[in-house]
Amino acid sequence: MENPKPTEAHRKLNALAGRWVGKEVIPPCPWDPKGGTAIGRCDNRVAVDGFILAHDYEQERDGKINFRGHGVFTYDTAEKCYLLHWWDSMDVAVNVLKGKMTSSG
Repeated sequence: MENPKPTEAHRKLNALAGRWVGKEVIPPCPWDPKGGTAIGRCDNRVAVDGFILAHDYEQERDGKINFRGHGVFTYDTAEKCYLLHWWDSMDVAVNVLKGKMTSSG
């Protein structure tokens, strides 16, 4: 029996692989009433033979890391949608988000 292979939908996640850094603008919200700016960093890598994209994120404000998160992106072939399983330093319970990938071009 041959092992399954990633689909074209799985391979689309490869475009997100790499290290990314950027300025963030945080609007006022319940856990940050003043809002402000931050530096966001993420490290994305293709894993599990191309079936997932592992994502590690950290946010820096005022020279200190104040937030971290870890995500696992994949494509659900049965539901025909992308899934993100997400954990972060604000709430260690897993969150599962579903969606589609669109192109802005």
